[in-house]
Amino acid sequence: MTFGYGSASASVVQVDLEVCPGEIVGLVGRNGAGKSTLLRLLMGELTPTEGTVMLPSPRGLDGRVAIGYVGEETAHFEAISGLDNACFFARAAGLGRRAASEAVAEHVNLLGLNDEAADRVSTYSFGARRKLLLVEALAHRPRLVLLDEPTAGLDAGSRDALARLLRVRRGEGSGVAVASHDLHFLTDIADRIVVVHRGRVIAEGPLHELLATVGSLTRLEITLEARPDRLPEDFGPEVELVRDGKELVLETTRGQAALPDVWTALVAAGARISGVVVREPGLAEVFRHFTGEELDS
Repeated sequence: MTFGYGSASASVVQVDLEVCPGEIVGLVGRNGAGKSTLLRLLMGELTPTEGTVMLPSPRGLDGRVAIGYVGEETAHFEAISGLDNACFFARAAGLGRRAASEAVAEHVNLLGLNDEAADRVSTYSFGARRKLLLVEALAHRPRLVLLDEPTAGLDAGSRDALARLLRVRRGEGSGVAVASHDLHFLTDIADRIVVVHRGRVIAEGPLHELLATVGSLTRLEITLEARPDRLPEDFGPEVELVRDGKELVLETTRGQAALPDVWTALVAAGARISGVVVREPGLAEVFRHFTGEELDS
């Protein structure tokens, strides 16, 4: 499918994307790459200019709305409580009064919204609003879950609870698509990674398969308090200098075992080292390999 906003160039170009039942798909890309647009196409909010989107029936056999969505915007009834908001949306999604109340209470507890649940939404912090959105998207147990930056504003406990909850939904047969800059979260939950770049899907597959394509390069990011007049020509076996800037960036197939050689070479050249960060291969390296660019921080 292809989609463009007005006369602007297409935001999504010839993308073929499937979210299967019982699967969590992680969308990785820079800001503006088309991830949010893809999710809005999948939920039916946008209509592709070319191609088609096949969605589950609007309601399942049990009468429940089939899709749960969390976007970047929050839309709530400000003058009533979070509980009342969530129960309203659960009822609108097809749950009966008692089932809605029980499902909302369960998810409020799981996501750590108990302290604020009875308060008016107008008093909520950004994090509380995000938790409420997640409650509203998940309480009715939709067949398709679409989440855009779901960990934004979440504390560590709520983030871990969300990961557990999404695994439960996957086990129940829901398909889940998550767009996020939280690479640790995606690494933790995703069955399949989709790399989105400039409106196109340029790579996809299980993370271990994508890492096998990248190779097992460990990145060493070294900050120097004092630079030598001339950098070493040799940092040790299987170590390559890939960027010389405010910090030195080296890549190696030897993992952290290469650090002593690098350290020795720099000190012998007259450098004073103030910091070292070791980055093992992961989603950031996958993205860099396929695009030649860095992910947004």
